[in-house]
Amino acid sequence: MINKRKKLFHTVTLAALLGIAGSAQAVLIDFTGGTVTRFSQPSPVTTDTTAVYDDVDFYTEDGMKFDFIGPPGNPFSYNIGDYYGIGNDVIHGHWEAGPFGDMTGIRAEKLDGTAFDLNYFKITTNTCAGGGPACGTEEVFLNALADGVTVSFSMLLPPDDWGFAGPNSEIFLGPEFDGIKAFTVTYGSIAVGFGMDEFFIDEPPPGGVPVPATLALMGLGLAGIGYRRRKQIQAT
Repeated sequence: MINKRKKLFHTVTLAALLGIAGSAQAVLIDFTGGTVTRFSQPSPVTTDTTAVYDDVDFYTEDGMKFDFIGPPGNPFSYNIGDYYGIGNDVIHGHWEAGPFGDMTGIRAEKLDGTAFDLNYFKITTNTCAGGGPACGTEEVFLNALADGVTVSFSMLLPPDDWGFAGPNSEIFLGPEFDGIKAFTVTYGSIAVGFGMDEFFIDEPPPGGVPVPATLALMGLGLAGIGYRRRKQIQAT
């Protein structure tokens, strides 16, 4: 019986380790070192915190693609790079509801089409006016698309003053954003400027919160310790 239990424990532990090893690589998307593809200039450009690029069609970094949704023609609609001029790259756009842009959405997904966990990101702008403070009634939504097509969960995002004036809301996400094929950002009736930064993909958010796989492995390790202690007691 002991040998059977020991074999089962090793089998489960190995399966857990293989599952973790085979899982998607954790990444932090900070919009630096990725490539910008512009409507007016199809050749990709690499971001490096020294410039801001407008007229952006889509942006790729570490296997993720951020696609601006909306018609071309208004370069100010879609921006990637050091938009706030402080040496920090972000993604920033201007909604068609306002006077500055034609953006109707932002869509993010993995280039290979596989599922991922979105655990955390930071809002840098969510305002009802360009270049100023939020008014508090902004309507911008973050949407999970579990199958990559249909919205499976939607949440209203908090207002945020333009740029890094604050509060730069930190958004910690729950299980509704685990194992999704894509997420989108869309707007309601009140929205003008919107920016984001620091997306944690398949990685625990800041603060060292354990991911489920780590907790599962920790549990298996504790089970192994308990098993060895029981075995020692039985041997004595």
